Amino acid sequence: MSHHIQRISVFMIAAGTMLAQTTTPPNVAPESRTSGVIGIAPGQTARVNVLNLGNGPAATASGTAVACAAVLTFYDAGGAQLKTSTITVAPGTAGHLDLFSDIDLALAVGVRREIRAVFSTLPILPPASSSAASAAPSCRLIGNLEIFDSVSGRSEVVIGAMHRDPPEPTPSPAAKQ
Repeated sequence: MSHHIQRISVFMIAAGTMLAQTTTPPNVAPESRTSGVIGIAPGQTARVNVLNLGNGPAATASGTAVACAAVLTFYDAGGAQLKTSTITVAPGTAGHLDLFSDIDLALAVGVRREIRAVFSTLPILPPASSSAASAAPSCRLIGNLEIFDSVSGRSEVVIGAMHRDPPEPTPSPAAKQ
């Protein structure tokens, strides 16, 4: 009887180990990043930029970089969507979306509007011929928001820090122990 229980225990441990080794492919769900809120006034343009360095984990592992699809969106301080666009950013290049204070927002002289920019990378699924989770390519875009003078093109403000949207959960004190 104890020999039978021992075999079942070994089987259960082996099955549990196999389940614990499953991995999730990188970038299966879209990842969103948001800027802080900033004001835009007449005569200014807001631009959200994204850069695909093309040297992420997938490029290093496979030797090939991938084009990244992203949704770029502007929101006002109340959360209303102002403008959006889906773009594809080839490795080693950048893409952008402009929000014009005069055309898109029709701002009157002396009026200011608070805005923020969000970009979301769209998921890349592993090739159909590959069943390995590690074969799934991932996109890592670097983003920023700039406000520039619409006439001269001179940058007036650049916000480089774009934060996860929603933010990463903070571990509870009980989870740290």
